[in-house]
Amino acid sequence: MRVAVVGISILLSAAAPVGAADPNPPVRITGETKYKPHSLVRLRAEGVDPKAAVLWRVHPAKDVQRATTPRGVLEFAAHPGTYEVELLVIQQAEGGLVVEESQVTVVVEGCGPVPPRPEPKTPGKANAEQAIGKLRFGNAGCTATVIGPRRADGKWDILTASHCTGGPGSRGSFTLKDGRTIAVTVAARNTDADITWLVTDAAVDDLPFANLATKNPPVGTEVWHMGYGIDRPGNREDGRITGAETSDGQLQMELSVSSGDSGGGIFRADTNELVAVVCCTTERGRKTLMFGGSAERANRMRPVAKTEADAWEPLAIPVCAAKRTDLDWQPIDIPLVRRK
Repeated sequence: MRVAVVGISILLSAAAPVGAADPNPPVRITGETKYKPHSLVRLRAEGVDPKAAVLWRVHPAKDVQRATTPRGVLEFAAHPGTYEVELLVIQQAEGGLVVEESQVTVVVEGCGPVPPRPEPKTPGKANAEQAIGKLRFGNAGCTATVIGPRRADGKWDILTASHCTGGPGSRGSFTLKDGRTIAVTVAARNTDADITWLVTDAAVDDLPFANLATKNPPVGTEVWHMGYGIDRPGNREDGRITGAETSDGQLQMELSVSSGDSGGGIFRADTNELVAVVCCTTERGRKTLMFGGSAERANRMRPVAKTEADAWEPLAIPVCAAKRTDLDWQPIDIPLVRRK
């Protein structure tokens, strides 16, 4: 793949017309990709301009012994296993730099069969009931729900009520039903709708999660919740939507909730999508009129994981006074003295 870099922008190079010879063929890695035990791996970079910078990477790099080689050649010895080799070529082109890359997989055989690669861990599984957990901010105990899919940075979004947390930057802990406790930080908070988005402090490979509905359900939709209310912690309560979204961003429901259920997810009975977050009730511990921050309002305020490109901030260029040139230079009259 060839990438042109103009300033900070990264642009894919234009493809040559069909049938036309490419005057600058893309770089590629040549050489054997399977080696006997204790053999020296030898690979060569093809299609590299003599003036280009060449960078080789081998992963995993642990215990890889690289040799000193001529430019454009990679030689290394390694334990039996599978290695990913990456070639980066950086060269000057019209309008900026061009970065080309190529990858190849190399296998170093062992005395016995090469063990298979471990399967990558899945980024969670949709399971609304298991995604519900206990939330703690100081001494305040509430309910919260992991919302999928996992963020681009490997962390997870967790949804709860704003009256359960402090403002953005406040930190608490979230405990799943399987016993894991995860540190969380407030990322976004809306006190009108009574919604808070939390983000796990660290990337986590595998969490159960619930899906957030993109639209509010119609009146009459059957719903359920399973929070940590003090009347019957962890039990399932069923109800239905009785009113459309209010101006505050909340849905009206008929459902039983109690202290400790605050922030818990309310789910559609037919799809298990989260449609609201427990806010408040007219009576505790019995099925009655209550309200919860809507899915549509939660979607609009959901935090977005920043990529490296998003995190780039332009540095202000210093402003200086105009430089004076010889054209501005004026000779000073030399003082005249009387001749003695």
